[in-house]
Amino acid sequence: MQFQTEKLRRTIQECQDVDTLRGIAMQLLQLHEKKSAIAEWATKKGVDAECRALVAEMGNNNKLANTFQIIRSDGQSDEIAGRYFSSYDEAHTVLERYYADLSCCDEDEREYYDIVEVNS
Repeated sequence: MQFQTEKLRRTIQECQDVDTLRGIAMQLLQLHEKKSAIAEWATKKGVDAECRALVAEMGNNNKLANTFQIIRSDGQSDEIAGRYFSSYDEAHTVLERYYADLSCCDEDEREYYDIVEVNS
């Protein structure tokens, strides 16, 4: 991608034709879209890995001893949703890190979670 961008930059400096410049502009936009998509994908994968590590670190697999659960607002299940925690603070830490890692992404595209108390 870096090579393509540099090649287009040199062509722009030497070009005098408006139609050619328009075509180059479109190519640059497409390269930017690809780069943004890659960055978003990498961010989401990083968030997933961080959440898995946090959940494993906390080691709260015993539902009887736990009193708080993270749920998705749309009812779906994923790496975070459905996990149980012995305290609200532990669940909040997982969500806090999730939302902090997604600060570069569009808010409309991210999942929303709630922490609920489980009645034993």
